[in-house]
Amino acid sequence: MKKLAAELQRRGVEIWLDQWAAGDSASWDGRGQKALLECSHFLLVLSPAALNSWVVRDQTLEAVSQGKTIIPVICQPCQLPSMLPAARAIDFSHGPFRQRVDQLLADFYVIPDRPSQPLERMTPPTTNSRLSAWLWPGVVTLSLLVLSAVIFFRWPRTTAEAPVVIPANVEPVSLAEPVYVPTVDTFQAVDPQSTPIKTFRRSQDGNEMIFIPAGDFLMGSAGTDPDADADEQPRHVVYLDEFWIDQVEVSNHNYRQCVEAGACSPPQLGSGLFSGEDLPVVGVNWEQAAGYCAWAGARLPTEAEWEKAARGVDGRLFPWGDEFDGALLNYCDANCVADWRDFDTDDGYRYTAPVGSYPAGASPYGVLDMSGNVWEWTADWYAADAYARSIYKNPIGPETGLQRVIRGGSWFYPRQSLRVARRHKDVPNSGYDNIGFRCAVSSLHTGSPE
Repeated sequence: MKKLAAELQRRGVEIWLDQWAAGDSASWDGRGQKALLECSHFLLVLSPAALNSWVVRDQTLEAVSQGKTIIPVICQPCQLPSMLPAARAIDFSHGPFRQRVDQLLADFYVIPDRPSQPLERMTPPTTNSRLSAWLWPGVVTLSLLVLSAVIFFRWPRTTAEAPVVIPANVEPVSLAEPVYVPTVDTFQAVDPQSTPIKTFRRSQDGNEMIFIPAGDFLMGSAGTDPDADADEQPRHVVYLDEFWIDQVEVSNHNYRQCVEAGACSPPQLGSGLFSGEDLPVVGVNWEQAAGYCAWAGARLPTEAEWEKAARGVDGRLFPWGDEFDGALLNYCDANCVADWRDFDTDDGYRYTAPVGSYPAGASPYGVLDMSGNVWEWTADWYAADAYARSIYKNPIGPETGLQRVIRGGSWFYPRQSLRVARRHKDVPNSGYDNIGFRCAVSSLHTGSPE
């Protein structure tokens, strides 16, 4: 891997390789995202040792969604994943090394007369998508500390310029009616603690919902935040209409009601460590989560709704404020099974905690468990540059994509992933033991506090 990267760099190709990047492992995701956004080509190095690497999968799906040119590089004889074009693979498992590098450059280093079209794009995955079967027979397994199965690079700049593209989601506005859109500099937050907590109980499943008033809030992260990833920027002002959101995550008890009613399929994990009645339901994919919310007379929250409910309007880092406090949430503490656990804190749980276990960690509106416990599905498709092209009022994210946004961090993740601005994603048919959900509804005319 390093030999190939060094040879390409020697020949004038600008290379990003994680092993060359300075910094600790916790900041790799942000630096990797930035490198992926800026690269023109994505080298995927293949060998027979690979088994279901979610890191490789996520990086490759993101490269596909951004239209990057993907170059399969075979370093040991193996079966090429079916979704990759076999004719474009460069086989380094035999033959002279420099000859293979020459082949790679000859096949892919073509300066276009005009901006080239990306390789054939994959359609968004569904529960039965072939993409989910692309579980990486032959991809090099990655660890969280040493990631060596992908190389990002871009060719030297040419004089060809990409055409200016007008975003499709820009609405025409009459010049006689100027529209004022506040910026981060002009935005003035009202103390969110002055907002009274208003609730109502949903009839279908008995879950209590919290009222979130209409108005502006600060979304995303400032560039000065050392923990901020590139996809959390730029920080911007968003206006949302009023809505309601579940006070706690949907529990196993709640979800079992839907299964018994014949409206939901059982969780993918079955019984075990995560099956307690008051624990958040996990092992449910995006379709199952959306189906439950529909059965309950609700929907999944948008990414923007989720973030406002979690942080209020003032741009705070955590639901309770700007300072991290491991006693206010369930995360990867001293009890956690991961190597990156925080030995200085004991939150009382090794895995998931019963919903609502940390009332002192409530958001300004009284919403609980918005940091930690489980990641939560949202309605939005994921795009790394979503904030750069977001609209001001009621944004709903891209029209399509390959992965759905999940928010909030979980019992298995360190503090960097527990910030309320942290964005993560997964393919819609994933059902892991650290992903759950909660539901939302738009403004209610019946039972509204007004």
